[in-house]
Amino acid sequence: MPSLSIIVINYKMEALTVSYVRDELSRLTVPHKTIIVNNAATEESNAALCNGLNAMLVDDQNNIDTMQNVFVLPATDNLGFARGNNFGAEFCRKTFASDYLLFSNNDIKIPSPAVAAKLMEVLEANPEAGVVGPKVVGLDGVEQGPFPYESCWEREVWRHWATFLYSKQKHAQRFHLNYGQQAKEGFHHHVHGSFFMVRATDFYACGMMDPNTFLYAEEKILAERMKAIGKKMYYYPQVSVIHAHGATTNRYSRRRGYDWQAESNLYYYRTYCHTTLPILLLARITHALVRLRI
Repeated sequence: MPSLSIIVINYKMEALTVSYVRDELSRLTVPHKTIIVNNAATEESNAALCNGLNAMLVDDQNNIDTMQNVFVLPATDNLGFARGNNFGAEFCRKTFASDYLLFSNNDIKIPSPAVAAKLMEVLEANPEAGVVGPKVVGLDGVEQGPFPYESCWEREVWRHWATFLYSKQKHAQRFHLNYGQQAKEGFHHHVHGSFFMVRATDFYACGMMDPNTFLYAEEKILAERMKAIGKKMYYYPQVSVIHAHGATTNRYSRRRGYDWQAESNLYYYRTYCHTTLPILLLARITHALVRLRI
């Protein structure tokens, strides 16, 4: 059977992470290893994770016991999402040579224990797919993704200014804000980043996640990196997970979160979409004005 490793980022939310691994991931029908990347780790947080999950703490002195199922990988700094997941993926590459990697938030509920097995089947049946994501549903019942490609002008400039011109319904229609509610199974530009699976060889071949972002835009950047090696993102709504959106990001102020999102999006458009400087400048001006209202 193909091997699976699951990477979960923890940042000062040990009780939530322990509960997620113990109560949700343990129910999956696919045997797997769980790697918890403990951002901004302390002795206390490492102990809480290890004791709560009977996990192995990985440090320079450890001889890795590959029979263990849960590992705590401490990071002195807060690596954020992309670098944290890359840190976990590198550990998997060196230690387990996993066939598949599942990246998951710790604020997920898993209604069907077969979700991981189904996602693996999709990747095995679709050689063009480098990433697969299930239906991700918020606590409000709204589907979070998948997403189409949007230009910098559309996403970062015109969408904001158009709120003054369009009705709420017209605005949502014009900018495809309900895209996820209507999306069918198949290839889309990118899937939601709270819970998705990759073929490990594709993930390493594309260069993993871009370490130049801290939070936000990781999925759309990964979509571009996958495209560079001839792979795409596949949406599989036949299985679903529930996402308590904001359980992690709510630890930061709204302005700080908005700043990270804006910078990550502009980095994406500048680096991967080669957006022109005038459009990037208009986007920065728009961000500055929107920020005043937060």
